[in-house]
Amino acid sequence: MTMLTILTTGPYTSIQDKGRTGHQALGVPEGGAVDPDARITANWLVSQPPATAGFEIFIGGFSFETDTALAIALSGSLSDQLTITPASGDARTEPAGQTICLQPGDQVLVPSLRGSNLAFLSVSAHFDLPPVFGSVGTSPNARIGGLDGGMLRAGDKLPLRAITPSPKQRQLQTECTRLFKPQTNFRIVLGPQDFCFEADQIEKLIRTGWKLTTRMDRMGLRLSGPRLTHKISADILSDGIVKGAVQVPGDGQPIILMADHQTTGGYTKIASVISTDLPALTRLAAHRTIHFTIVSQAEAEQLAREKAALLSNVLSTEYY
Repeated sequence: MTMLTILTTGPYTSIQDKGRTGHQALGVPEGGAVDPDARITANWLVSQPPATAGFEIFIGGFSFETDTALAIALSGSLSDQLTITPASGDARTEPAGQTICLQPGDQVLVPSLRGSNLAFLSVSAHFDLPPVFGSVGTSPNARIGGLDGGMLRAGDKLPLRAITPSPKQRQLQTECTRLFKPQTNFRIVLGPQDFCFEADQIEKLIRTGWKLTTRMDRMGLRLSGPRLTHKISADILSDGIVKGAVQVPGDGQPIILMADHQTTGGYTKIASVISTDLPALTRLAAHRTIHFTIVSQAEAEQLAREKAALLSNVLSTEYY
């Protein structure tokens, strides 16, 4: 059986795909890659379907060895490079954003990322892992998916199937590279509990430069800034949560919920970051300052359609 052997994992590397949509009513988190733009483009570079599982890498420091010929591609952090060390011979560097062919015995290192907080690495194969609710992606809080439901560790071995040794050589076009341009202004749709805040608090939300704290992971990003005060209380009857929801607990410091968010929550949600902008938010490192702009639901839906059309036209693949 052909394998990838994990050598180092950096601070936080996991197997991710499209995730488990449609099961939150059962208490199953959606999960999936926090940066779907990186997942889709990396998979396109190795001629794989958009939802195919790959490696989601936070910060960098991830390396592995392959025992078979295949191709890889790194997306999401396009200014970075990979180091390829063959079984015999000198190491070489390869840029992100293009197809890279490997030979048996090659070792791949994704060093500390400079251009982004995270990246997604795809391979021209499928991980031979049992799906859970239609996904092999890892949800560590629920302990499902991936390898035994946990983050990757040095020494892990990932079996492969349906390998394409030499897919078509591709490089991301300019239209797609624009998706990864650094962004610090993020559009939000108000609600569902914006009525729990006075108008001056809504104004404070959009006038403030909010700082990303070090308390960030796949579950959420905590912001730091002036306290947002509630009309009565931060507590509500628990209801459903979506990716990108901006929760405001009792301390008045917003939390933007990400892919591994809980399925229900009992804190007010003042707004949600629109799906078009959310991937760019996940790439930002701690201590960056962000701002919010309010848009309507209709505007958010139109922006999502435009982005889907761009990816579909440029990549000639269905946008997930």
